[in-house]
Amino acid sequence: MERSTSPVADSSGRKVRLLKSRWNGRFSITVTLATAISLLVLVSVGTVLGVGIWLAQKNTLTLLSENATQNVAVIVQRISQHLKPAEYQAQFIATRISSGDIDPNDRKIIGLTLTGALAATPQVDAVMFIRPSLQADFAGRTGPSGKVSFQTIDYSDDPIVRERTREAYLAARQSRDLGARWIAPVWREQPKKTYMIVGYPVWRDDEWIGSVVAIVSVRELSEFLSKTTSADSGRRFVLYGRNHVLAHPLMAQGYPDRTIAKPLPAVAGFSDPVLAAIWQEEDRSPVILNLAAGTRGHVISLESGEYVYLYRRIDGFGSQPWYAGAYFRIADVSTEIQRMMISLVAGICALLLSLAAAVVLGRRIGRPIVEFSAAAAHIRDLEVTEVKELPGSIFRELNDQSKAFNAMLRALRWFQLYVPKKIVESLVRGGELRDTTSSARDMTVLFTDIAGFSTLSENMSASEVTAFVNRHFELVASCIEAEDGTVDKFMGDSVMAFWGAPEPQEETAVRACRAALAIAEAVRAENEKRHAAGQPPVGIRIGVHTGVATVGNIGAPSRINYTIIGDSVNVGQRLEQLGKEIYPAGTDVCILISGDTAAALGGGFTLIPVGPHKLKGRAGEVDIFKLESA
Repeated sequence: MERSTSPVADSSGRKVRLLKSRWNGRFSITVTLATAISLLVLVSVGTVLGVGIWLAQKNTLTLLSENATQNVAVIVQRISQHLKPAEYQAQFIATRISSGDIDPNDRKIIGLTLTGALAATPQVDAVMFIRPSLQADFAGRTGPSGKVSFQTIDYSDDPIVRERTREAYLAARQSRDLGARWIAPVWREQPKKTYMIVGYPVWRDDEWIGSVVAIVSVRELSEFLSKTTSADSGRRFVLYGRNHVLAHPLMAQGYPDRTIAKPLPAVAGFSDPVLAAIWQEEDRSPVILNLAAGTRGHVISLESGEYVYLYRRIDGFGSQPWYAGAYFRIADVSTEIQRMMISLVAGICALLLSLAAAVVLGRRIGRPIVEFSAAAAHIRDLEVTEVKELPGSIFRELNDQSKAFNAMLRALRWFQLYVPKKIVESLVRGGELRDTTSSARDMTVLFTDIAGFSTLSENMSASEVTAFVNRHFELVASCIEAEDGTVDKFMGDSVMAFWGAPEPQEETAVRACRAALAIAEAVRAENEKRHAAGQPPVGIRIGVHTGVATVGNIGAPSRINYTIIGDSVNVGQRLEQLGKEIYPAGTDVCILISGDTAAALGGGFTLIPVGPHKLKGRAGEVDIFKLESA
């Protein structure tokens, strides 16, 4: 609201001015916020509904937690039922041989013992007694019917058996009380299965005479997981260590690319992309379920949705721990929560409608503030060209803010155009220009000038001359700024730049010479385009000098310029002008540097000595070099 006055006459005839309110189409932010706050009283209604939702959700999560814990427990129990009988049979037979109840040299007795063990444990594919000589009495199932056969096998030529037997022998020597020992999974080409093998050492008269070995296929674990996996139970799995998959529904009918060297597929790259991502750290968060002791879990967000992984570590089946678990997609197990939410929709509809006005107002108020914050961040990062002007607002205070910001933005853009970018950056970052008091510094100055500019531009219109010069300055300035140089000023068709201020810089001569070579390449590339367009080429002269110069604020109190002055500046300009005499007419690029600059370069540049020359307005001679492209 704005107030204005209008004259009226009182009883005495005097004119008085009455205040009259006039609305200018904009609201006061204070009034709007007061209205929004009053609407938030409705939150009390939402609190009651929220408590109800929280309690219902807590009960649902408790049920899910119990279901998840039971699910993992089923897998652990199944693993134990599948593998422990093999371990018990191996221990039983080994104990009987050690005690002398079974003579390992009586082939008939050992055969009956081994085949009987298979009959009692259908999940065991083979049992054998293997001697240190790698001669084994072997009882195993053959063919689709699973018929049990007994035979003696020589494993001396089998590298896997030989290595595993050697490991068992070394382990047996270290400890008489080693007991059952599970070895790493083994792949057999026939019948194309991966097996878990448990061995139990046999001692007699303090001598290790062999091991009883039970062999169990792990495919049956995958078949079990395939049959029991459902939307409610999630997809179950068993990992061998953290990096290999031991059992999974996709492995129930076999899994490709398994070899002796790779008996198990790796988790990374597994055909189930959700399981393959189980250990990723990105987009990972803790699980909110109350899990039983020993059960762990986490949540990972993937493109296909959010997944909960639950697993339990199992030790005792080899050198690597196993991880038995399952994963669920949250969207699949949240049916109960969704039903609960649907039942509450009717109760919260009225609340949502009553809060709609507050939401709309809040967004209308907040949007300009967010845009202002984003624009201010761009200015903080010196990305002035990336900032768009802020739109107006129906709210008076925000509209005034937008006007003030846009005025400041326009001023800053012009300021950046008329003042060297380095100076602007220092002003914006520091609030005031540091080190602007005039001082002497070791610096490198660079001058450029277009050769024959008067002749080149005499047939151009004013607009064509402007476009040509601006294009040329754009090429030169970009090369200078790419080497962190400061463009001091544009003088007609000339450019003056320097290195070493306002911030101290290392290798100013190297930077300046790299910029000069870059300018040369840019001019030659531009000349190729001009030649293709039937236009005459552009020649350029460049002078570079390194020395002590005075840098700082130079000028009158009402108008200053951050620049450099001194003999070094004059030398740089004289070197550029000397290019007319040293280079032949028609040379597209002339680059002359002083001996001081050449001494500061080191290697990596192609320099051609020109010899000492006397420069105009300067006593003594200056060593001069041509700087050529490599």
